[in-house]
Amino acid sequence: MIAAGAHEPVLLNEVLSLLQPAPGKRFVDGTYGCGGHAEALLAGGAEVLGYDLDAAAVAACRAVASRRPGLRCRHGSYRDLVAGLTEVGWGVADGVLLDLGVSSPQIDDPERGFTYRADAELDLRFDRARGEPAHELLARLDEPALAELIRVWGEERGARRIAAAIVATRDRAPLRTTGDLRAVVESAVANGPHRPAVLSRVFQAFRIAVNDELGALGAALEAMPSALAPGGVLVVIAYHSLEDRAVKRWLTRESRDCICPPQLPICRCAHRHTVRALTARAVRPREEEIRRNPRARSARLRAAQRCSASSSREGMPVC
Repeated sequence: MIAAGAHEPVLLNEVLSLLQPAPGKRFVDGTYGCGGHAEALLAGGAEVLGYDLDAAAVAACRAVASRRPGLRCRHGSYRDLVAGLTEVGWGVADGVLLDLGVSSPQIDDPERGFTYRADAELDLRFDRARGEPAHELLARLDEPALAELIRVWGEERGARRIAAAIVATRDRAPLRTTGDLRAVVESAVANGPHRPAVLSRVFQAFRIAVNDELGALGAALEAMPSALAPGGVLVVIAYHSLEDRAVKRWLTRESRDCICPPQLPICRCAHRHTVRALTARAVRPREEEIRRNPRARSARLRAAQRCSASSSREGMPVC
């Protein structure tokens, strides 16, 4: 079982400064994980609705909730947070935290298949009770689709070469374990200091695809105008450029009154801004935090505040 306190929550001081937990406030922790962020919000007197796809994380959440009545737990994806808010009777939240990516316990458990450093079944699912494990996806896709997956979700320039090696190898024997995939990638990539980074990108690509991570993030971002109370705050911690880019693009669009192409002389979209940025650029961990927690090194935090409704004749939101 995942134990709260087993790791240091990333950018905790920054999260608390933005969300400002207090009695009467209600927050959604869309990625409960080890529960560190949620515990800090509860300590501030707030109520927390914790989501997670990982059954172990949900079990840990429920164990904490048995002694902390301000905590509620939900086994599922944060892409469905609007439905969850309705079910618990909140309707909207004063803040939403999305600490994206894979958790430390998932990485540290070799049986989950999240790391190439240990040999186990190539699963990569956050929720092992639903969806398609990575080894089945790897066996099903043809070579062009594999290359596209590795190129797009792994941002790997050698995607075609790696996809060709996967297909050639699986024609001889199934690829079912992390060791199998590692061996194929290593056969396609020259030995050198860059090889671990290539392996990480390939495993990342299959993990993102298996869990539809970018789809879930996109759905959650689009739901924010409905999920956040006026003045409510969204905080997102991303760990790779794909996630961070998606958040940045959403924030840029939703903080503008017009999203028409620049060549149009007159606005035709009728779009109105729904949020204002609270971070001018991505916030990174301080060196002191990175020394304590090296896995925080790649973290990038962005935040936005939900605009209040306006009673003006123009109907413009007020930020």
